[in-house]
Amino acid sequence: MVTFAETICVALGGAAGALSRFGMQHFSFLDFGKYPNTIAVNLLGCVAIGAVWAILNAYNAPIWLNRLVIAGFLGGFTTFSTFALDFVMLAEAGKWPYAIGYASLSMIGGLLLCWAALSVTTRLMETFITQ
Repeated sequence: MVTFAETICVALGGAAGALSRFGMQHFSFLDFGKYPNTIAVNLLGCVAIGAVWAILNAYNAPIWLNRLVIAGFLGGFTTFSTFALDFVMLAEAGKWPYAIGYASLSMIGGLLLCWAALSVTTRLMETFITQ
């Protein structure tokens, strides 16, 4: 069972991660625009979550530290890093059908659902706002 202290660690880490992502996307000294900065955040998050996961496991870190850094900070920094770690963990466990299904459903399903929700909501908003 997750404790209240663990929940606070996720919240604090998540706030710091979200602020870090926002800072990298909007206040970067190398301003290449929104999409290149977002790619940089996602790739940096993937490197970070792989390294941090290995370090925390190697030292049997307490669960609160995992919650703070992995679920909190890196989860707030980029959920793409969590997706990448989940895929790698499934692949390393030899669960390739699950890994491929997870990646395919997440990417294709996520893109299609985002497009559908954007389209439907835009149409609904146009219908109700123009009346």
